[in-house]
Amino acid sequence: MLNQVRDADIHLLRVFVAVAECGGFAAAQDRLNVAASTISTQISNLETRLGFRLCERGRAGFSLTNQGEIVLTSTYKLLRDLGEFVNTIEATQDDLIGSVRIYMIDNILTHPGCRFSAAMAQLRRDNPYLQLEVRQMAPGRIETALLKRETDLALGWFNSLTPSLNYQPLFHERHQVYCGADNPLFHRAPFDIAPEELEQTDWVARAYELPQTIHFAHPPVASAVSHYMEGVAHFVLAGTHIGYLPEHLAAPWVDSGAMRAIHPETYFYELPMSLASREDTANERRVQAVRDAICAAHAHVQESGKPIA
Repeated sequence: MLNQVRDADIHLLRVFVAVAECGGFAAAQDRLNVAASTISTQISNLETRLGFRLCERGRAGFSLTNQGEIVLTSTYKLLRDLGEFVNTIEATQDDLIGSVRIYMIDNILTHPGCRFSAAMAQLRRDNPYLQLEVRQMAPGRIETALLKRETDLALGWFNSLTPSLNYQPLFHERHQVYCGADNPLFHRAPFDIAPEELEQTDWVARAYELPQTIHFAHPPVASAVSHYMEGVAHFVLAGTHIGYLPEHLAAPWVDSGAMRAIHPETYFYELPMSLASREDTANERRVQAVRDAICAAHAHVQESGKPIA
């Protein structure tokens, strides 16, 4: 039986919560960022520690046992109490301790307006005991993760604004349509291409919703799809597809002659990048410290006169 709770047990309980909320091992892979076989081993180890089975898995599907339901409820209380403990300790000392999780979209590092690295450097100087966890996630998913309390902060583009979240605009990201050097359109780009040709060309589409006002937000022909910008870039560089890419991300390949934009003054859009947080974290000092540092680092973008929201 479980006579003494260890750090490893807390980790296994967090895995169990993810599995229970996602409805199975395979469904929890993306959330935990590990293979289903690893998750299965972790749950088995937890069951061994507890001395009973937590869930049924097999052809009949996934379901919690009665004991599993009790453990899930108790784990929620345990994790909530741990969070309150950390907040209480923080309030009694000047140095911030504990961990802050930040989920962000991929490939914004090369954007000239992105000052996330500068914010992390300042946080390290001001709060040397604060631990930070950064994870990349597709747009749409980061907001869901924030609402489900899987993360404390979310940095990216948000298609709609949720009333229970606070948004701080940071910078704009411009996207254009690109083709690779091996694409038949390349030697006629950027301007000698008719709109009708783009409707017949194979696109790599986004796996998430884009604003309907964007040209080719839903391309007529799209045999490839990607959640991430790097995936889009792979298909464009292959010469098999065209697609929207952030201007700053495509710049090195444009400079080397591996990509060209198509009608950049017609087929483009700008997305506002923001930092989102839950209203219930307003009194959590460590979360607010990270939020304030990120916002302060991007203040120069707001002061530059460029639109950010």
